[in-house]
Amino acid sequence: MSGFNWAWWATVTFRSDFTLNSARRAVRNFFLMVEDAAGHPVGGFWAIERHKYRGGDDPASLVPHFHALVADVAGVSRRAVWEKCHRRWGRTRIEPYDPTRGASQYVSKYCAKETFEQGEWGVWRPEVVQAAGCPLQVGI
Repeated sequence: MSGFNWAWWATVTFRSDFTLNSARRAVRNFFLMVEDAAGHPVGGFWAIERHKYRGGDDPASLVPHFHALVADVAGVSRRAVWEKCHRRWGRTRIEPYDPTRGASQYVSKYCAKETFEQGEWGVWRPEVVQAAGCPLQVGI
């Protein structure tokens, strides 16, 4: 994953309670929104994480938010995508990807969280990611 030319690191925290299924749809819609702005398919990694954003120690208070690594967005306005995401879902950060941290730093955290049933992850358009020379095993 670190060998791929990621462009953005995004985080979306929903302003209202979202189910895990709703969060999955939001991830799909996020990538479709980015692809619409780019005018072509983009590659990406996504992770849904449950956290205590709304507070409390009750496991039922864990609500999802998502993170995404995004590639192939040259010429796409982060601000324009941010505005759409913020309007639609709530708190949103879309930052340039920091290669000094490496994708493995971002990705390993979420893969481990899935093991403990606090999240899930996947690759958006694996064929785009693989075409750019990143060797992925889809369906890990």
